[in-house]
This record gives sequence, structure tokens and C-alpha cells, in this order.
Amino acid sequence: MQWPEPERTRLHRPRTWDAASAAGVADLARLVGLHPSDGIVVLGCCCGCRVIHDWLDAYPEQLDRVLAVGLLADPLRPRDRWLPGTDDPGGQGVAGRRVGPVPERTFWVSVPGDPLSGIERDSLLRTAVRDSPLTPDQVYRGFLDDFPESRTQLAMRLQVLQHPAEWPMVFGRRLDEARAALVRYGDRGYVAQYTDPGPGGRSPLDLLGDRIVTEVRARQHPVQDAPGRLAS
Repeated sequence: MQWPEPERTRLHRPRTWDAASAAGVADLARLVGLHPSDGIVVLGCCCGCRVIHDWLDAYPEQLDRVLAVGLLADPLRPRDRWLPGTDDPGGQGVAGRRVGPVPERTFWVSVPGDPLSGIERDSLLRTAVRDSPLTPDQVYRGFLDDFPESRTQLAMRLQVLQHPAEWPMVFGRRLDEARAALVRYGDRGYVAQYTDPGPGGRSPLDLLGDRIVTEVRARQHPVQDAPGRLAS
């Protein structure tokens, strides 16, 4: 599917995440409509996962056709969701939590330290993303374009100085964690973990593909223990 890059518009103003996702949902609906009798596998990556979430919610009549959903580095990944058979990558999506209407057929992949899909539960960046109409990518790039040099400057950019009661909890660990996450996002070193081979020589991306293939085969060819009866 095609969805417009959120940073680019004809008027050189940032496109909102809502608008970009709506355009992606429309194109995905068009593609699905071209193949009315086929099963559907949908894959999303990073901020584009929002398109998948929104399409699933907007078209409940198509859910029976969805064989599997794969979400890579999803900024909306729930804390308790990661690829079965792999270790807990830690953290959760910076933009919130969306399980979706077919969680039994939805598979998330994240890696330790991913600042989009594996942020700390109480991260100050979650508030910054929540309060912005832009994608998490755009929010992070906004910080990096004029990176705060001190804790105080970062606190001002995150607007936490407006809540004095929280200062004892904010200054220190949470500001340092937010800064570290922005630095990780900027150097992109965590991205290689998605394609680096792990135990058994398979990368997280490979394992996601394996799981989706297994799920599709199971749904297309269910095991039967007697004629006309599905195995439990």
C-alpha cells in the first residue's frame, strides 16, 4: 500500500499522523477490494503500523479474511505482546497501546532498546508523543534537530517544569532515560538487531516471517482428526 510520508506536503507543513494514516487506510482498502476472494496478510513497520491498526478497526467485515498480522517496531505495541518463542524485549510502544480486534492472529516484533516500540513505561517521551499530532518519528526528530544540552533544557522542551510536584521524580532517571532514547533513535544502532541472526541463525525479522507462514498454513489447511471434524 501507499501512504504519504508524514513530513512532506505541498505547503511544506508537517502532515499529521491522523491524515497520513487515513490516506494509508484508504489505499489498503482499495487493494483489499481488488482481491475480494483472497485471504489477507497485513504487515506494518514503525509508524506505518498505525495504518494497519486503523484499517482493522475501520473494516470489521473483513476480519474473517485476515490470516495474519505482523507488526515490526510498532509504537503502539502493548507491554505484554512480543513474538511467541522469543525473549521479552522490554518496554512498550511510545504512542500507547493497541491490541486490535484479532490479537490471536497478530504478531509483534520488538528488540531491546527500540525507542519507538520498547520505551520505558513511565517515559517522559510518551507524554510528548501523546500531546503531538505528529508521528513519533517526527516528534523525535524535532528534539534531535535542536537537541537540549542540559537536563533543564530537556525538561523545558518536555514541558515537565509546569508540574512542580513531579520534579523529584522527573529530574534524574526519567530525564536521563528520555535523553538516552533520543540518542538511540538518532544513531539507529538498534535497527540492526532486527536483521542480525540470533540463536539458531534466525533474525527477529526472519522469525516473524516464519510465524506468519505457519499461521497462514494453519488457517488455510486446518488439521482434522476425523472427517468433517476439526482437531481441538
